[in-house]
Amino acid sequence: MSSSAIPVRLNLVLLLLALRLWLVELVAVPLAVAWFHPAYGLLLVAAVLLIPLRWQLLHEAVHGLLLPSVRYNRLAGRLLGISLGIPFEVWRQAHHLHHRYSRSAACRVEVYEPGEEAGWQRRLYLWLRLCGVAYLMALAGSLLLLFCSASGRWRWLAGRVPLFPLLQRRLWRSPQRHGARLDALLAWLLPGLSLLIYGANDWMLWLALLARALLISLTDHACFAGQPLGDARRAANLALPRWLGLCLLNSHLRGVHHLWPQLCWQALPQRFVSARLQWDGRFAQAICLRQWRVMPATGLPVIPRRKAGTGIMPADSITPS
Repeated sequence: MSSSAIPVRLNLVLLLLALRLWLVELVAVPLAVAWFHPAYGLLLVAAVLLIPLRWQLLHEAVHGLLLPSVRYNRLAGRLLGISLGIPFEVWRQAHHLHHRYSRSAACRVEVYEPGEEAGWQRRLYLWLRLCGVAYLMALAGSLLLLFCSASGRWRWLAGRVPLFPLLQRRLWRSPQRHGARLDALLAWLLPGLSLLIYGANDWMLWLALLARALLISLTDHACFAGQPLGDARRAANLALPRWLGLCLLNSHLRGVHHLWPQLCWQALPQRFVSARLQWDGRFAQAICLRQWRVMPATGLPVIPRRKAGTGIMPADSITPS
């Protein structure tokens, strides 16, 4: 993709907004609450409501589509990752594997195998994930991936997260591993120092962090729930008002993105129209209803490998950053 296709100025404005919200969250609000009035804690509401926007900016950086310069794209991604608690390199490698293995047996959180797992167990696991545990698992997993080499050999962990050993091998071979370790330390240290500034009002930041976990966990799975198995390129395109879709950087068009991962967020609606794709439902309905349902593997259609092309999108086809 040519760098001219990336909306550089708009992305820079959004990036500066995201980083400013991070500073508001960690520094401005606790100082204002301590020096002026506790009502300034309401500023955290704005920071929380724009968490999905910040998450999607990180997603653009992961695909090398936030800024045209590889160096500055990575720098922006690292700052966004630190602000959201997930080291950029960890999320980049994990997301590339997601594009390769989505809707396979290794990456389908709402699907269970009858006879191997009880439906209620998968339902409990899914509901916990959607209620914030998915994000908390990413936080804890990033620490294990970067600082505990033995965790890749833990059978119980590999049984629950099949891609964990492969992800750890990729990270430990990555030349960016040491930078990712620094990012992980900063992602934990900076909120910890901020809690000291909040003092007796630290509950405000704790609530904001819990809201972050809930929002990211709720929105990250909606476009994949109930999709056919066997083809990593399958995801839903969910209807949203245009203005709200723009606020989410068109992340509701995940089906378009999985078919053409080299497109920046601004190009997704045009490709949706030109490819004559159809809506797969409403975003709100998927968030509130569809993604909460567990399904047996036998209850979903399986796309044969020959019809799915490779069936799995090669990770190397994703724009490097």
